[in-house]
Amino acid sequence: MVDSGADISLVKSEKLLGKAEFEPKDRVRVKSVEGSMIETHSSLETHVLEGEMSIPYCLQLVSKQVDLKGDGILGCDFLQAMQARICYKERVLIFSYEGNLVRKKLTSLSGVKLGTLRDERLKKLTLPARTEVIVWVPVEAGP
Repeated sequence: MVDSGADISLVKSEKLLGKAEFEPKDRVRVKSVEGSMIETHSSLETHVLEGEMSIPYCLQLVSKQVDLKGDGILGCDFLQAMQARICYKERVLIFSYEGNLVRKKLTSLSGVKLGTLRDERLKKLTLPARTEVIVWVPVEAGP
């Protein structure tokens, strides 16, 4: 899951393949989207797989009890390191790694289709739960 509001990137411990060594001294406390505090187990050098690419990156390891919708979260730290951009209009994550341009189509976890977000006839905009979207809204000039 890509979360531009998350400061750090996380991975669930149950998603690791094989054995992994980590240092418990690298634990951090983070606040979840609901406001509860979560303590990670440690940082972990691993690889983010995208197609045929294997991107080395350090993620924070969290227990399987942490309520994440996917295997983990790619947060601002990953997005900044990869100089990534998110095109909300096309719903695409774009970044470059070792000269390879990656365009990853983003899908909504809530199952809401992009076309259902905006109803021009009613001038109504519906935002799915647990999302953060910047919306340009026209306003009239005046006091």
